[in-house]
Amino acid sequence: MSNKLKILVVDDSLVYRRILTQAVEQTGLGRVIYTASNGELALERLEQSEIDVVIMDVYMPGMSGIEILGIIKDRYPDKIVIMISGGGKDSAKLTMQALEMGAMDFILKPAGDDIDKNMQRIKGYLHVLFAQILTSRYSREFRGRVEPRPPTHLPTQREPMKDTLPVKPIIKTQSEFKRAKLDRADIILIASSTGGPAALERIFTKLPPDIQVPILVVQHMPPTFTKMLSQTLDKKGSLEVYEGTSNELVRKNSVFIAPGGYHMVVRRKHSNGIRIHLEDTQQVHGVKPAADVLFTSVAKTYRGKNVLAIILTGMGNDGRDGVRELKTQCNCYCITQSEDSCVVYGMPKAVYDANLSDEVVHIEKIAGRIIDIVTGRG
Repeated sequence: MSNKLKILVVDDSLVYRRILTQAVEQTGLGRVIYTASNGELALERLEQSEIDVVIMDVYMPGMSGIEILGIIKDRYPDKIVIMISGGGKDSAKLTMQALEMGAMDFILKPAGDDIDKNMQRIKGYLHVLFAQILTSRYSREFRGRVEPRPPTHLPTQREPMKDTLPVKPIIKTQSEFKRAKLDRADIILIASSTGGPAALERIFTKLPPDIQVPILVVQHMPPTFTKMLSQTLDKKGSLEVYEGTSNELVRKNSVFIAPGGYHMVVRRKHSNGIRIHLEDTQQVHGVKPAADVLFTSVAKTYRGKNVLAIILTGMGNDGRDGVRELKTQCNCYCITQSEDSCVVYGMPKAVYDANLSDEVVHIEKIAGRIIDIVTGRG
């Protein structure tokens, strides 16, 4: 059907090509046009047919998945690429590189011999991704067809005239809570998922080393990948970035990323200050770590304090309930990433729709807003 996404599956394993093909078809939102067992054949297929999404293994015979991704992004910058990754350290490193190069997301190659179970898990994840891709596409097409309204004032040099419907106001009045005013912060919290690694990099590479507050991050990723993410961000920015460990002191000028496979929380240890703890409890919203778990613990531990919460690109609604709890217990100011700069406008939208967002900001300007707030210029 014409409204389905056209998919190219690239994997050297015949078994996984079949699993991925079945998973795509069962989403009801995509149709596999071609499969390819190597990168050279994949590039030929891209030349022969109009493809919307490429699903590709990180490890490929001949040309690596990273090399193929680089060529695709050079020749076909609008093509969406989803990587298939193994769970080892080397695979995680390559996957992080792929995300930096513009891959939309990755799927962890399932372990075990239960093909039906593996296919169902992949199908569920692809269904959400495909739905987001189609929603974004139809939204762009709709905006392109809508007759623009005349501007109510002349655009300035810093405010170019838009040819679409006016977006929602950048700052909005809350119905549940009085809008927070923050001239400083005691702690910064960030939640992200699909598209998060690239968004986090855009933020942390612009922040100074003396930010004077601790930053705690929940990025939905499996074990090993969060370690690689923390190492990557530590090298690229001026702040010290760590994967969180139990009993670690929450200290200023440091970033702590929740490790995959654990919920990260904070607790006050009397004279020993506030420390990180890891909990191996049930998933929340189908993920572990979950932002709601961290945010709720911060609301309790930092009761009455100034908290800056930032919700970045990602699927689902993780972070929404946590922000609500923060606004109940703390002086919480919440920034949500703008729809046009999100890979997936799920988590920020959930917070915005719940009237919990104080400000909507493009990803390129979020670092500047953080600096404004922590330096008292917010």
